[in-house]
Amino acid sequence: MRKLTLALAVGLLVAGTGLVASSGKVAASSAYVTKVVIVVGQTQSATARYRADADESATEFQEAADSAGRSVSIVKVYSPNATWSAVKAAAKGANILVYMGHGNGYPDPYLPYEQPLKDNGMGLNAVAGSSDSTTYYYGEAYMAQLQLAPDALVILNHLCYASGNSEGGVANPTLAVAETRLDGYASGFIRGGAKTVIAEGINDIGYYIDTVFNGHTTVDAMWKGSPSFHDNVISWNSSRNSGYTSQVDPNVANPSAGGHEVYYRSMVSIPSTKTDDVISGHTTPFVSRSGSYYPISPIRLVDTRPSGIGPRGSLYGRAGYNFQIAGQKVGLITPVPAAAIAITANVTITNQSAAGWLYLGPTVDSTPTSSTINFPKGDNRANGVTVALSPQGAVGAWYGAASGAATNLIIDVTGYFLAGTAGAGYVAYGPDRVMDTRPGSGVPGLTGPFVAGQHRVIQIAGVAGLPKSGMVAVTGNLTVVKATAAGFVTLGPDKTDTPTSSTINFPSGDVRANDVVVPVNADGTLSAVYIGGAGGATVNLVLDISGYFTASGGYLLNTMQPVRVLDSRSDTGLAGPFSANIAKWLQVTGPGVVPSGTVAITANLTVTEQTAGGFAAIGPNISSSTEFSTLNFPVHDERANGATVPLTSTGTLGVLYGAPAGRTAQLLLDVTGYYLGSS
Repeated sequence: MRKLTLALAVGLLVAGTGLVASSGKVAASSAYVTKVVIVVGQTQSATARYRADADESATEFQEAADSAGRSVSIVKVYSPNATWSAVKAAAKGANILVYMGHGNGYPDPYLPYEQPLKDNGMGLNAVAGSSDSTTYYYGEAYMAQLQLAPDALVILNHLCYASGNSEGGVANPTLAVAETRLDGYASGFIRGGAKTVIAEGINDIGYYIDTVFNGHTTVDAMWKGSPSFHDNVISWNSSRNSGYTSQVDPNVANPSAGGHEVYYRSMVSIPSTKTDDVISGHTTPFVSRSGSYYPISPIRLVDTRPSGIGPRGSLYGRAGYNFQIAGQKVGLITPVPAAAIAITANVTITNQSAAGWLYLGPTVDSTPTSSTINFPKGDNRANGVTVALSPQGAVGAWYGAASGAATNLIIDVTGYFLAGTAGAGYVAYGPDRVMDTRPGSGVPGLTGPFVAGQHRVIQIAGVAGLPKSGMVAVTGNLTVVKATAAGFVTLGPDKTDTPTSSTINFPSGDVRANDVVVPVNADGTLSAVYIGGAGGATVNLVLDISGYFTASGGYLLNTMQPVRVLDSRSDTGLAGPFSANIAKWLQVTGPGVVPSGTVAITANLTVTEQTAGGFAAIGPNISSSTEFSTLNFPVHDERANGATVPLTSTGTLGVLYGAPAGRTAQLLLDVTGYYLGSS
């Protein structure tokens, strides 16, 4: 491929006339077809030149694949038809994504602040067939939705900011600015699934095309073996992408003021990624799997806030994102092994700019038909979940809100499931109340509220009919009552006054519940601590247990995509609305969703359109005198809570809305998994 002139290298790439897919000849040695996507954005007068350059790259990809004996599918998305929807559809499952075109970067000389919706992405067509002249920028928040194949490689060719550079005619940046630019530019593509993001501001990419198919090396060795390598590598742990290494190879011998002769080569990657894995990594469809449980002390694996861990960056409304869970490292440990099929976790929403809802599931391709958390603006909301992972070990998330609305997501994992019976099995119980610190509650055990900053030990084993030994974890519902100050509570095995994860978040004075699946200490205890307010702040806690895990027997979790089995608004499952204090019975098992013989389900319960505050309860033994709850809520507030709940022997579930007589509410239930089969 010819080298583009410096004048044309100003943050540009190739543009074309449409979306074209071609498949190379099938080689017997390669059953998997490597997917290559080449995108050319709007680049004004240079567009035709870039289209031609992209076509030449496509030819080189075909030749390299042929020489390696591999099958390849090459998809071209060129201006004037390179819309975001076309790019997103084409990029799904891509092993290699090449982008040539304009791109905003940050810091830039025009604005003092970053624009996640416009910076660090692609310059595309707003409408198909428009022109090559008007560029519409789709930034990091869009690139994070690409859903590339595992171990994918992204090549950003002839962009300025992507490798740290300035634009032509602008003074060269400082090293600090260059580092910020290239870290930021890579982050969206990494959130979209890339393991390697290479930016070549000037040179052609023919070397990478051949080496990724025929080099049989690592991406680090490939990048450093390029003919354009200056051997001036500066390396650091990526400031935006935990676990990734950032590298820049400045041309210190020729530091021109043009902005293109210093920081035009960079790579953000997991350097040990093998080129053979780049071209062979592929996604597989989700299928239900069954497995046993392995509890762990709560650990934070995702926190998208700027100071968080994992892939940082807000989720935006009407968009889906994937978060790798299995195989992710935290320091020197891997809390959830690569083979995990599902997790139990606490999911928290914070910093939301608009009310909305969040969906979590093993995959997310379009607007989901179920939800996990509902929340207003400005209220930290948490929910305990049992959620299946994709075959690649990721969880999909969708923020249901207006386009442009933003929120942050936190995921604290409390355990995982592996296929097979070697771990713990589930035993149904209750639900029954085992702790209520309110005066006069009549529940033995702890009495009196929790004081902020002072953990207390909770006896679980041997209480209320639970076994005296053998439990490794419990499922249940934790409710906070009469908090004198906003804050959070952490429930788990660790006896600590300074927790690093949370179980439930709440404002002052609210009654709020959250589903929990937490490990139990060998001595049969849990520990809880309240963090919030000034000295002396207090909160009462209520704990209802619905089951436990034991290493000797029990049932296996069967994973599934979330399915809505009850929506009283539309007469799905049961005809609504629910009248206060009158239990209804929902048939959960049957053809198509949950098989007969299921002993318990993992689910999410949501209330809406309630005419009075109150509670909702689901379980195998429900009546107007039920003493446990699943969900607590005021009037005019859509709320959701997860649950692990036993079914009756006939596969039914009692559902109750508790409130003053004459009031009504609509209830929704989404099933996320079920327990069936002995461990």
